[in-house]
Amino acid sequence: PAFTPDSCLDYIAGYVKNGQPFTRLSAWVPEEAVASDHRPVVTEVRLKARPEEIFYAAPYLQNPTEGGITVMWQTRVPTYSWVEYGTDTLNLKKARTIVDGQVICNGLHNKIRLTDLRPGQTYYYRVCSQEIMLYQAYKKEFGETAVSPFYTFKVPSASQKDFTALIFNDLHKHIPTLDALYGQVRDIPYDFVVFNGDCIDDPANEKEALYHLAYLCGKVGASHVPAFFLRGNHEIRNAYSIGLRALFDYVGDKTYGAFNWGDTRFVMLDCGEDKPDSTWVYYGLNDFTGLRKDQVNFLSKELSGKEFKQASKRVLLNHIPIYGNGDAYEPCPELWGSLLAKAPFNVNISAHTHQYAFHPKDSLGNNFPVIVGGGYKLDSATVMVLRKKGDEMSVRVLNAKGETLLDLKL
Repeated sequence: PAFTPDSCLDYIAGYVKNGQPFTRLSAWVPEEAVASDHRPVVTEVRLKARPEEIFYAAPYLQNPTEGGITVMWQTRVPTYSWVEYGTDTLNLKKARTIVDGQVICNGLHNKIRLTDLRPGQTYYYRVCSQEIMLYQAYKKEFGETAVSPFYTFKVPSASQKDFTALIFNDLHKHIPTLDALYGQVRDIPYDFVVFNGDCIDDPANEKEALYHLAYLCGKVGASHVPAFFLRGNHEIRNAYSIGLRALFDYVGDKTYGAFNWGDTRFVMLDCGEDKPDSTWVYYGLNDFTGLRKDQVNFLSKELSGKEFKQASKRVLLNHIPIYGNGDAYEPCPELWGSLLAKAPFNVNISAHTHQYAFHPKDSLGNNFPVIVGGGYKLDSATVMVLRKKGDEMSVRVLNAKGETLLDLKL
């Protein structure tokens, strides 16, 4: 009986059909005395996934700095994952993520760092994920293993002078806009891609974020070339905004930072939200004032650092314009303006306004040219091609029709 049970009436039977085994994760009898005249049996089981069901999408490359690169991918089931890589496909090393002596596994997100890579060398790699069906203290059960095709990548050498980068911004999850813009540049060989904010905007949940991330990375071939994701103010909003961090490997593990691509120095700043922290819609959960102040110290050290000073060219990347943002809320110029006043950047690339603009040096108190990308609508969207060849650098801005809006030599 439900109130004082003294015998077992109910069972759950399982049977393996067509070679599809399952794992019993748990089984119990709830203390439920209301729903029925006897207590129910509950069990949790997992069916074994087929290899072709394990990967969510292709891997994507992140953070190609300090002689290393990060390979990231997601799976549909908990796995034990690793990367096999080498300068040819017959002699492969194995890389895993180990923290405090434990392999990071039994989850859906995979982030594995490859280190001690030779600059300029072509590397082959593939990702492998074996399903973990049961992970207990003294018992573990494994399922099938999925193995990806081979992909290739290169990390730049310190002396490398030539590169081409594609820069997108403010896509706001509009897939037709990305398709149209990429159609204008897909025949251009490029080394890396920058998504300069508001591309995976207002993510409500992980499913939504992963869908758009996979589409962006798949479109630009981020399995072969690294993609940098700068945070815009819309990536800060909605329920999964905090969770987005799990999908990227930020340079220096911060949403701002600096890196070298060959002899060119890139500095990335995070302006945060476009309204004061006290704005009611933030419910007291933001402190971007503190984030901007942290970047004062970062920027001061960066501008006086050896890598910045010795760079052949210098590029400043940020989402909300530091110059040319009209009458909008502008805490960044107040905090960073004195540091940037004499900073020898060759160009500053911004976004956010949804209106393409070019501001020549000294036109707004800027010590360098400022280019602001367009919006998400097809009639205002832009893509930028940043190219360096030898000692010459140029930026070309194209619209969705393939028309050149700007071809600037720096």
